[in-house]
Amino acid sequence: MIYKNYLILFLLLVNVTFFAQDPREKSHSMNIVPFIDEGVQRYYVTWSSSSGSNDGWQHDIYNQIISFTSDGNINFDTEPQRYIGTGYDEAQEPVNVAINHADNTMLSVWEDGSITTVDIRGQMHKPDGTIIKSNWIIAGGAESQHSPNAVHLNGIFIVSFTDEAPPAQTSMNEIRILKDKTGEEIGSLELSPRDEDNWWAVAASNEKNVALIVWGNGESLYGTIIKANNDTVINTEQKFYFSNIDQYYYSIAWLEKFSKFIAIAKVGNNSAACLIDTNGIRSNFALITDAPITRETDLAVRWNETENEYHIIYTSGQQDITTLSVTDNSINLIQTNKSIIDTNWLTTGISCQFVKTINNSDLWNSDRKILIVYNDENSNNAIYHFITVEDLTDVNRKEVRRVPNRFVLLPAYPNPFNPSVTINYSVVSEMDIQIKIFNLRGELITTLVNGHKATGKYSIAWKGIDSNDHPVSSGVYIVRLTGGEFMQSQKIIFQK
Repeated sequence: MIYKNYLILFLLLVNVTFFAQDPREKSHSMNIVPFIDEGVQRYYVTWSSSSGSNDGWQHDIYNQIISFTSDGNINFDTEPQRYIGTGYDEAQEPVNVAINHADNTMLSVWEDGSITTVDIRGQMHKPDGTIIKSNWIIAGGAESQHSPNAVHLNGIFIVSFTDEAPPAQTSMNEIRILKDKTGEEIGSLELSPRDEDNWWAVAASNEKNVALIVWGNGESLYGTIIKANNDTVINTEQKFYFSNIDQYYYSIAWLEKFSKFIAIAKVGNNSAACLIDTNGIRSNFALITDAPITRETDLAVRWNETENEYHIIYTSGQQDITTLSVTDNSINLIQTNKSIIDTNWLTTGISCQFVKTINNSDLWNSDRKILIVYNDENSNNAIYHFITVEDLTDVNRKEVRRVPNRFVLLPAYPNPFNPSVTINYSVVSEMDIQIKIFNLRGELITTLVNGHKATGKYSIAWKGIDSNDHPVSSGVYIVRLTGGEFMQSQKIIFQK
């Protein structure tokens, strides 16, 4: 189900290609921040947009508050409003926001090009717009300070950004440390070497005493851990995480149950992922094939109590959603849902969020719904996709209960298997039968059976090869038996 923020169904937009247009020109950044308002779960949404301007770089900053009704529908508590900019200012973007959940104090930060220099500005406020400290320069001066990101730790906000002014010789990353009640600066740190070109810092924190900040140099992903003890803030030395990344195509998040961060970055047509501990040490590297994360994307993170694992969702490719399972010592692909929307994802600035209703009902747990938001390129509004994500691994679907004993898919053996597995099935009434093997991305691997079968019991072996006789990778696969309008499925595991 797709919503647009003035309460009409979102009409599919006609894609218009502009010659050599920078993807950030019309829209840049999207944030979804959960907060509790008098016991009610709400979401603060903010973004940078210049879609209403003749000059594509005249970004302003907009916000909106939404919630979800008890029956699981999106509710727009406020209309979208411009709260930074006049419509004619240069480069009020990209906006990023951090929150102190103890009192709902927010710090919004952005780069500002409305005067002769490009500076980092901030505004401290409440979700309802109450101003605590109005629009001030956090980092400014010669050359350019840009691409800010903010997180909250005990008593402080940390603002990371890229600085091109001396003593930087090219672009280096720094932080400013601000008191979370007043915005007063109490310190600063340089994070990356002065003589190396590094930019586009992204941050995440445990909202207590540890934050991770990562950045790229156009080829590799690096980062540092920030540790705070009262007003004392230190950082670890720069550490390497991934090579061959696509700049801007990376994201991180904190995993409270494991006291670790997860990092995901686009590497060609794949995504690299790893866990990072509170000393900055990388572990559990995984390559998620054919699921490249989109540009400047916020991850959706949810703890699965039943399985004792996190589920991570991110937008991938042009129209896809990828779901990962993450334990303390592994990162695994659950599935990639292909072409989950009818248009393409925005080229820059997407936020994914698991959501709850106003009475705290988990809409992923009940309906497998995820919220994905980005800026409308044809207006200054946000586009809200509230999507039901089909479980491609569920072998007990409704179709199974509808099978009128015309065929039965029996347990495959051995399972897990290597080198081959035997798939047994019985046909009660003669009919056309198909048996196909799929991977967890829903892609067809091979067809084992496709023809008319008389009543009887049958078996067929699969040797772990695809339709082109190439061996498949280790992992989970789905056997799907179809006859007419009925279907049964089961998981099998290939282990090398």
